[in-house]
Amino acid sequence: MAGTPYNGPAFDSGELKDLKQKLVDGCHILDHEGITDGFGHVSVRVPGSEAFLTLAGVSPGCATLERLVMLDFDGRYLGGEKSPPYEWPIHACIMRARPEVMSVCHTHSKWSSLFSIVKGGLRPVHMYAKFLPAAGPPIYPASGLIGTVERGTALASALKDSAAVLLRAHGDAVVGASLEQAILRTIQVAFLGQLAHMAVAHGEPLYMSEEELATFSAEPAFLARPWEYYLSRAREHRSP
Repeated sequence: MAGTPYNGPAFDSGELKDLKQKLVDGCHILDHEGITDGFGHVSVRVPGSEAFLTLAGVSPGCATLERLVMLDFDGRYLGGEKSPPYEWPIHACIMRARPEVMSVCHTHSKWSSLFSIVKGGLRPVHMYAKFLPAAGPPIYPASGLIGTVERGTALASALKDSAAVLLRAHGDAVVGASLEQAILRTIQVAFLGQLAHMAVAHGEPLYMSEEELATFSAEPAFLARPWEYYLSRAREHRSP
């Protein structure tokens, strides 16, 4: 069923200028940190609407303001470059199911891919996992790219109310209440995968309990500090 007509700011509107730059910055951060490769994409919800900005069909490392596209939740083109990512339903279906989600990151991170095929999944081994359940992120079990609304809806159902979902033999989808949060969580999921991989070399890890995760979750969050750090690294790398 078609959604309501879009009545938010136009793609070229000055209202979206800062949001578009933040989207490009987030893509560059994930690329510089080695999370993305030639594939993957990041989206950000257009505030107050059923629409989102994302990359056109281009690697996150090649993101520019000129290579963005705006779509509504039915995949209808609303502006920008006319080549949306094939897996746009990842973003549309998750945002439709989760109104509080402002940003979605999909990557083929080697660490997410690894733990999408390991029995037991990615169980928390560090305080960075405080946004995950004690059993780790759920796993979307079906094969194939998320190129249809049907598959996107199934992925959103697998994600449910979690902050991340692993896609079997594929990668991950990570969400946040802001673009910054989604980017930083994606980096932390990769860190957790690497740490869990290292830990098993020393015996069975002492995985974190629900109580431990709750304790860390109750501590203050310092979102601006790591965002500034990763952004400075990405920009320094791209400076002539």
